[in-house]
Amino acid sequence: MGGLALALAITLSTPAAAQVIPTGTPAADILLSQAITEHRVFLTCSALDPALHARIADSWQRDVTDATAILTANKVPPEAIAAFTSSAAPAALMPGPETPWASIKGLCDTHTDWQTRLAQFDFTLLGQRLPQVFP
Repeated sequence: MGGLALALAITLSTPAAAQVIPTGTPAADILLSQAITEHRVFLTCSALDPALHARIADSWQRDVTDATAILTANKVPPEAIAAFTSSAAPAALMPGPETPWASIKGLCDTHTDWQTRLAQFDFTLLGQRLPQVFP
């Protein structure tokens, strides 16, 4: 996916680069990384619509809270949980002030379907998906 590559490139170029420390369950690691990448797009591309941006941030924070409880219940190491919650903070997912507008626009232009995906819940819901990957 070219869009995912661009999202990851922007993720890596920001000071608060999203990092997932291995949880001991590779499928969980993939879900956590995927959700972070998706919400980086949603939060970044909604930034010019304060009401929508706030709704996305609130919903994401609830999902992060659910994910944290699931990870804790499945005895994921505390440092992995802390790394996830730090990386998943809405402020950490937003591009830094030094990020050129062209890079931000490029990310959103690559994900022209982000609003449709958001409206149709076509993204990783950690509260629903994470329990499925733990034994």
